[in-house]
Amino acid sequence: MRLLELLRISTEYLEAANIDDALSEAEMLVFHIANRDRLDAYIDNPEITSADSAKVRRFLQRRIKGEPVQYIIGHIEFLGLTIKVGKGVLIPRPETELLVEEVIKTVKGEALSVNSSENKASRLTPHALQTFLDLCTGTGCIALSLAREFPDAEVYGTDLSKEALAYAKKNAEANTIRNVRFSQGSLFEPVKGKKFDVITANPPYIRRDEIETLQPEIRDWEPAAALDGGMDGMDFYRAILSSAGDFLKPNGFIFLELGYDQAEGVQKIARAEGFKDITVINDYAGIGRILSAKT
Repeated sequence: MRLLELLRISTEYLEAANIDDALSEAEMLVFHIANRDRLDAYIDNPEITSADSAKVRRFLQRRIKGEPVQYIIGHIEFLGLTIKVGKGVLIPRPETELLVEEVIKTVKGEALSVNSSENKASRLTPHALQTFLDLCTGTGCIALSLAREFPDAEVYGTDLSKEALAYAKKNAEANTIRNVRFSQGSLFEPVKGKKFDVITANPPYIRRDEIETLQPEIRDWEPAAALDGGMDGMDFYRAILSSAGDFLKPNGFIFLELGYDQAEGVQKIARAEGFKDITVINDYAGIGRILSAKT
């Protein structure tokens, strides 16, 4: 059997099980087992061994039982990084890529602005040491992306979950990123006494009573602690914004990923905590998804 025939059969199997994006998920499974990237697979359409065909069938059976395709293949691509994932860690989403892109754009724009001003010695000049803190770091995808983009920076990631941090450390090693440190603890606890240029977070923000309404592959497989934002979904925003000012340098930035209807509420919290230049960036669906603010 050739690869594209196996892909067709796999797609139909997932469609019959009412899996959303059946073609995309079938591609992830089949191309992973065939060890082919998408372009090569469609151009070459190689023969598939019976062993690989049997492995695809086993993976498809796992998928229709609800297991996320990313857990099955063991990784996901995130801004050019290969991020290992599995049971016990939240799967990175495209919205989080948007957060990283906004941080990079802001920091580089600020550096350019400072460089063209009279304050040549500012901390945001390209040769200055920059410090980043990623709270609720999970797989480490945010921290690792920033550490790769700013190789001279010091990057820290904290998380309460021992299981998540194990993945973060594996991901640092797998992507040969060495300017990042991961520590276990609640929010700012592991970095007491330190100050940062930028703080980022993709915290739990699902309302507790909405968790049961999520898609089964999220509700039944991804860690509840990485989803549960309290009764109104805002617990972590309050905790982060109430303390972030103590850990940011003057004119430091904070970037937070938001739930689909939380922009107004988080802006109010940020204003009450004394932040300025508060901005909400929409995602590609027009939803207010990223909040940025300055001390």
